[in-house]
Amino acid sequence: IQAAPCFPSSFKTVFQKLRVRRCLVPCGIDQDPYFRMCRDVAPRLKFKGERFEKPALLHSKFLPSLKGFDGKMSASDPISAVFLDDTPKMLKKKINRSFSGGQETLELHRRLGADLAVDV
Repeated sequence: IQAAPCFPSSFKTVFQKLRVRRCLVPCGIDQDPYFRMCRDVAPRLKFKGERFEKPALLHSKFLPSLKGFDGKMSASDPISAVFLDDTPKMLKKKINRSFSGGQETLELHRRLGADLAVDV
Protein backbone atom coordinates (compact mmCIF):
# COMPACT_ATOMS: atom_id res chain seq x y z
CA ILE A 1 0.00 0.00 0.00
CA GLN A 2 2.82 2.43 0.85
CA ALA A 3 4.15 2.11 -2.71
CA ALA A 4 0.81 2.62 -4.51
CA PRO A 5 1.57 6.28 -5.40
CA CYS A 6 4.53 5.03 -7.45
CA PHE A 7 2.27 3.68 -10.16
CA PRO A 8 0.06 5.86 -12.36
CA SER A 9 -2.54 3.08 -12.47
CA SER A 10 -3.33 3.94 -8.83
CA PHE A 11 -4.90 7.20 -10.00
CA LYS A 12 -7.49 6.08 -12.52
CA THR A 13 -9.51 9.29 -12.40
CA VAL A 14 -6.44 11.41 -13.20
CA PHE A 15 -4.74 9.18 -15.76
CA GLN A 16 -7.67 7.23 -17.20
CA LYS A 17 -7.28 8.60 -20.74
CA LEU A 18 -3.50 8.88 -20.75
CA ARG A 19 -1.15 6.00 -21.27
CA VAL A 20 1.29 7.01 -18.58
CA ARG A 21 3.96 4.45 -17.82
CA ARG A 22 6.39 6.30 -15.59
CA CYS A 23 5.87 8.22 -12.40
CA LEU A 24 8.00 10.81 -10.58
CA VAL A 25 7.29 10.65 -6.86
CA PRO A 26 8.21 13.59 -4.64
CA CYS A 27 8.73 12.28 -1.13
CA GLY A 28 10.36 13.11 2.15
CA ILE A 29 13.59 11.33 2.90
CA ASP A 30 11.83 9.29 5.60
CA GLN A 31 9.85 7.51 2.86
CA ASP A 32 12.97 6.36 0.98
CA PRO A 33 13.00 2.75 2.28
CA TYR A 34 9.46 2.16 0.94
CA PHE A 35 10.27 3.49 -2.49
CA ARG A 36 13.57 1.59 -2.70
CA MET A 37 11.61 -1.58 -2.04
CA CYS A 38 9.12 -0.54 -4.70
CA ARG A 39 11.89 0.00 -7.25
CA ASP A 40 13.21 -3.48 -6.46
CA VAL A 41 9.88 -5.26 -6.99
CA ALA A 42 8.29 -3.09 -9.71
CA PRO A 43 9.83 -4.98 -12.67
CA ARG A 44 8.41 -8.25 -11.30
CA LEU A 45 4.86 -6.92 -10.86
CA LYS A 46 2.22 -7.45 -13.53
CA PHE A 47 -1.34 -6.21 -13.78
CA LYS A 48 -3.55 -7.40 -16.63
CA GLY A 49 -0.41 -8.58 -18.42
CA GLU A 50 1.29 -5.19 -18.20
CA ARG A 51 4.56 -4.67 -16.35
CA PHE A 52 5.19 -1.76 -14.01
CA GLU A 53 8.07 0.64 -14.58
CA LYS A 54 10.44 1.58 -11.78
CA PRO A 55 9.36 4.92 -10.31
CA ALA A 56 11.77 7.84 -10.12
CA LEU A 57 12.11 9.63 -6.79
CA LEU A 58 12.55 13.26 -5.97
CA HIS A 59 13.69 13.59 -2.37
CA SER A 60 12.68 16.77 -0.66
CA LYS A 61 12.70 18.38 2.71
CA PHE A 62 9.76 17.51 4.88
CA LEU A 63 6.67 19.34 3.71
CA PRO A 64 5.35 21.62 6.41
CA SER A 65 2.08 20.75 8.04
CA LEU A 66 -1.04 22.69 7.11
CA LYS A 67 -0.86 23.80 10.74
CA GLY A 68 2.45 25.62 10.21
CA PHE A 69 6.18 25.05 10.25
CA ASP A 70 6.26 23.43 13.70
CA GLY A 71 5.66 19.96 12.26
CA LYS A 72 5.49 17.93 9.08
CA MET A 73 2.56 16.50 7.18
CA SER A 74 1.66 13.18 8.71
CA ALA A 75 -0.86 10.43 8.06
CA SER A 76 -1.33 10.13 11.83
CA ASP A 77 -2.65 13.71 11.99
CA PRO A 78 -5.50 14.00 9.47
CA ILE A 79 -5.70 17.80 9.77
CA SER A 80 -2.00 18.29 8.95
CA ALA A 81 -2.13 17.05 5.35
CA VAL A 82 -4.21 16.70 2.20
CA PHE A 83 -5.01 13.10 1.26
CA LEU A 84 -6.02 11.58 -2.06
CA ASP A 85 -9.30 10.34 -0.61
CA ASP A 86 -10.32 13.69 0.95
CA THR A 87 -13.71 14.88 -0.24
CA PRO A 88 -14.01 18.32 -1.86
CA LYS A 89 -15.70 19.52 1.33
CA MET A 90 -12.81 18.24 3.49
CA LEU A 91 -10.25 19.81 1.14
CA LYS A 92 -11.95 23.20 1.33
CA LYS A 93 -12.11 23.01 5.11
CA LYS A 94 -8.43 22.02 5.41
CA ILE A 95 -7.19 24.69 3.01
CA ASN A 96 -9.32 27.43 4.55
CA ARG A 97 -8.04 26.54 8.03
CA SER A 98 -4.41 26.06 6.99
CA PHE A 99 -1.71 28.25 8.44
CA SER A 100 -0.67 31.19 6.31
CA GLY A 101 1.48 34.25 6.65
CA GLY A 102 -1.57 36.48 6.52
CA GLN A 103 -2.40 39.08 9.13
CA GLU A 104 -5.04 38.71 11.84
CA THR A 105 -7.64 40.78 10.00
CA LEU A 106 -8.32 41.60 6.34
CA GLU A 107 -7.68 45.29 7.02
CA LEU A 108 -4.25 44.56 8.53
CA HIS A 109 -3.46 42.16 5.73
CA ARG A 110 -4.25 44.78 3.09
CA ARG A 111 -2.12 47.36 4.92
CA LEU A 112 0.85 45.18 5.94
CA GLY A 113 0.75 42.29 3.49
CA ALA A 114 1.67 38.68 4.18
CA ASP A 115 4.75 37.31 5.88
CA LEU A 116 5.85 34.94 3.12
CA ALA A 117 8.63 33.51 5.27
CA VAL A 118 6.04 31.60 7.30
CA ASP A 119 3.34 31.05 4.67
CA VAL A 120 2.59 27.36 4.10
